[in-house]
Amino acid sequence: MKIQKQQWGVEEYFPEEIIDKILLKLPVTDVIRCSAVCKLWNSLIKNPTFIQTHLKNQTHDAVSKRLLLISRQSYDLHWDNPAALFGQCSNLRNPIRNSNWTKGMVGEVVGTCNGLVCLAVSSIHGDPCPPVILWNPSIRKFGFLPSPSRAVDCYRYESYYLCYDSRIDDYKVVRIVREPYCQVEVEVWSLASGSAWKSLNNVPADFSPITSRHAFVNGAFHWVQSRLTRGEEEEECTVSVVALDMVDESFRNVEIRQGFWRDSPPIISRYHGDGDQCWLALSEIQGISCFDLWVMKDYGVAESWTKLFSVRLLGSPEEEPCIEPFGFTKSGQVVVRMGRDGELNSFKSYDPKDKQFRDFGNQAYDYYFMDSFVESLVLLGQTNVFSY
Repeated sequence: MKIQKQQWGVEEYFPEEIIDKILLKLPVTDVIRCSAVCKLWNSLIKNPTFIQTHLKNQTHDAVSKRLLLISRQSYDLHWDNPAALFGQCSNLRNPIRNSNWTKGMVGEVVGTCNGLVCLAVSSIHGDPCPPVILWNPSIRKFGFLPSPSRAVDCYRYESYYLCYDSRIDDYKVVRIVREPYCQVEVEVWSLASGSAWKSLNNVPADFSPITSRHAFVNGAFHWVQSRLTRGEEEEECTVSVVALDMVDESFRNVEIRQGFWRDSPPIISRYHGDGDQCWLALSEIQGISCFDLWVMKDYGVAESWTKLFSVRLLGSPEEEPCIEPFGFTKSGQVVVRMGRDGELNSFKSYDPKDKQFRDFGNQAYDYYFMDSFVESLVLLGQTNVFSY
């Protein structure tokens, strides 16, 4: 009599809910390997609920906190840990340099959110409307956004911003076009819909951010803008903060304390407080070697603006280099650009507790982007994405 061998799958030994719990605790690279084990695991891992739950686990894992540091020379991930001197943990393979789909393109990182990186692309072939790329370096996948409704004569006239709308579990990209002598135009694209860009028809007539520097806090993008107002004797420059709420895609003003203007306008950013607190922050420039950090502890309440600390270089005026805030880590450190004669070409981290400056990053690199980063599975299972 011929005896048939019984074929057992992993699911015969472990219930699906146990497998699910095990997979949710694994890092992204191991989860990707597990997706090739069997059809059941592949389907489980590509489920949107699994992807979202895994992301939440990664976000609350203190060991996984990283910084994305981008320079013209390299795309790097560093540990967000001052005890480890913010050491480099990995180098990311740039999809534009490593894919046949992107030959002849040059990209600039403009935002990151939940493991996704947004790249604004320019073409060496003079394409009047080059694509925008959403890229997940952890799973090595990327996708092209559709072309905007209107091209611009120069890429410097447009800026892009990436965010996550937790209310509907969707990722959105905002495009702002600022051409000379024209009203500012704003468009929004949604990953969930995947359709064309949507133009906003409620853009305030005086909406004109000073720079592309922004802060995404409380579900809204925030920019600093200034306007000239006629005083008693001469024109005065006033500063305000304008927000674009990504829930209902409406604009509103955010009150700030009076006097946020000296030699230059304040620099807007996001500051991570104790626990999961995330505050809107303004760095008030107090000269070439000092700035004060103010945060809005109770969002929307002007009276809650609080000065947290000052960052100051000590020394004689002849020796003082220029400093400006570059970014803030989740561990509470301030990263500054530093230099002389207008050349801000070195980076230091500043600890508000001991008031000490320390070397930061690779001093040979000229970083232009820094933000917190968490590995994720976002884009896994999406159609119209490419691997490299």
